[in-house]
Amino acid sequence: MPESVACGDGKRYCSKIGLLWAWGRAPRLKTSTLISWILLFILGLPQFGLAESLKRLKVLAPEIPGAAEPSLKGRDIELVLATFNECGFDARFVFQPFERHARTYREREDFDAIMTVPLHWRLPGYSTSAYIWYQNGAFYNYSRIGPVERINDLAGLDVLTFRQGVDVLGISGNVSEFASLTEIADQTIHSRLLFMGRADAILADGFVVAEVNRRIFREKRRGESWPSQMDTFRFAPIFNPAPHKMVFRDRERATAFDQCFDDLRQSEVIADINQRYIDKYQNVLRFRYLGR
Repeated sequence: MPESVACGDGKRYCSKIGLLWAWGRAPRLKTSTLISWILLFILGLPQFGLAESLKRLKVLAPEIPGAAEPSLKGRDIELVLATFNECGFDARFVFQPFERHARTYREREDFDAIMTVPLHWRLPGYSTSAYIWYQNGAFYNYSRIGPVERINDLAGLDVLTFRQGVDVLGISGNVSEFASLTEIADQTIHSRLLFMGRADAILADGFVVAEVNRRIFREKRRGESWPSQMDTFRFAPIFNPAPHKMVFRDRERATAFDQCFDDLRQSEVIADINQRYIDKYQNVLRFRYLGR
């Protein structure tokens, strides 16, 4: 018979006495000693399990080209992953269209956190400080409509934006000035309509539009004549940079995220991630994205 076995949290602390007790042949023990053994066994396990469960997160994320994608690539999600790694969090991400991910978070309490939340949105739980800024603006065909510097320069034109774009951009008072304003979740449709001349401008994040455009050109089928080689597309940062936060159900996780993010920011990890993604499109964004 072995002298000890592994039990509880993996430590080999069960003695021969413990085995005899389990088999109904335990020697007599004082009542106080017996209670101590029971409390040690019962209280020890849940505490260990709780410590581990605090690190496992189920997180809602919006699927945004170049920013957050199921491949776990993109500027936004890599900022979150780097911060989670710093905190020691392990996470599983569920991707949904932007804004729908917020509705799901409100309706389903089995999600521990949600990323990419505009600072003014109120969701259940505890908000972090802003961890990413998006630079929304007008991506337009300069050859057709000339320079754009303000929202008023788009008056009378056909404009596209993302789901909940009117709310996020704060342009509800400008809607009547456009010839049309359409919210479409699929941002590849935005770019195709712009290239084909069926829309005049896209109101969205400049980096995201540049990434979508690159993918469309890469997959362009032979014989497609749009856009014209004479067309010049430009980006105008007509809105202020928009800060986004995370929201956690648990206060301690939100606090930990902020601390870990600050540590990475001071060590320039955050700056390196942003630079790696944004700089490759500066020829298109013309140094007008987040002041870079």
